[in-house]
Amino acid sequence: MYFPLMNWVTTALTVSHGVPLPHLNAHDMTSELRQVAPVSPSVASQSPSASITATTFDWSRAPSTRARVFAERLADVRPVCVRGSRNDAENCLLDLPADTDVDVSASRLMLAGCEASLPAPMRAALSTQGRDTRALEQAFSETFAAESEGKFSVSSIEGRLTQRLSQMSPDIQRMLRHPDTYIEVPQLAFLRVLTGEHEARRHHIAGPFPDTHMRRSTGNPEVRDAMLGAYISTPVNGRLRTLFVSLATPTTVQRVFQGTLTHAGRHVPHLFGEIPESYMTTRMQMRAVGPGSDIVHTLAELLHDGHRRYGEFARGETREALAPESHRHVRQPSCRPGLAAQPSPATQLPPSAPSTSPSEGQPQASAAPARASSRSRIRRDPPSAAEMQQALAELERLDQEYSKLSRPRYG
Repeated sequence: MYFPLMNWVTTALTVSHGVPLPHLNAHDMTSELRQVAPVSPSVASQSPSASITATTFDWSRAPSTRARVFAERLADVRPVCVRGSRNDAENCLLDLPADTDVDVSASRLMLAGCEASLPAPMRAALSTQGRDTRALEQAFSETFAAESEGKFSVSSIEGRLTQRLSQMSPDIQRMLRHPDTYIEVPQLAFLRVLTGEHEARRHHIAGPFPDTHMRRSTGNPEVRDAMLGAYISTPVNGRLRTLFVSLATPTTVQRVFQGTLTHAGRHVPHLFGEIPESYMTTRMQMRAVGPGSDIVHTLAELLHDGHRRYGEFARGETREALAPESHRHVRQPSCRPGLAAQPSPATQLPPSAPSTSPSEGQPQASAAPARASSRSRIRRDPPSAAEMQQALAELERLDQEYSKLSRPRYG
């Protein structure tokens, strides 16, 4: 009798209030009402985005870079076959082997400022689709700014750190409260270099060049703090206990069991991100930072500032674009001179949907009002909060009463 009566109550509520709940038993409906009844109209009317928190971000993805934005949005565009020339005046790209056919991705050409080397039909299609260089540059700028204000804001990073640290062992919590705990920030010295004779000449540097692939430094080394990571260290009984924190790792926080300098040397991409090819790195050192009044908040501020400083590396200007003597107007020789390259189907605009004649659209248009009118005859306005509270109380009373009657007896 217990379940039939509960089903009868459920059915009665369904008919009287127009709430279709045929799949719920009494226990399910009770829990549903507990969730729905206390909600005020103002909360229920809020948009889903109002409840988004830091945990909704995909922390498995490293901070966006211009190269990744270009590559992802041009992933369906076929490579372009080009041929390097011994005369650099005929090259847009650097480092192409002379007199050799090479497939180069469209994103690589566009990042280097060599959009003119794309086949004309491909350039036209990408421009029509809003995927030319100007549009992709804008897309990267907007993506990076949105991440800085959202996922990598101080509050979001602090929330992520708090979440991850709370999932770790109790001794980690004690470690964070230790009075001698501090933050270590890796530092690297970056030196801008020119590679090869052609790049040097584009920078108006005269020879001689005994080795065509030699590297030549320009300027003095510049020491930079890590932008995307740091360490939390605590001296305990003469040994350091260390946590590695990085915005470029899926876990964000993890325990390490080796010296910070050694560990940092093996995890440069997780600390400094994607280093542009125009730089070489030299000695690494560590800088200590005090914990402040709240070490988690201090670290969140440090990493947020680091992400903003990461903007230069994230943009990753190519060696071709950095050269004072620009070759962006040069069209790289094609693999098949004299023959126009065929445009990739992926860069063509999608065909427009065939138009529907009025006679074909009429049955669907007339069916929609019919279905709507049938629903309007069956459904009523949703029950009020008071009615739902009353139904909840009645269901809980019946639930307790018939649970006692249906309890099995032994002995």
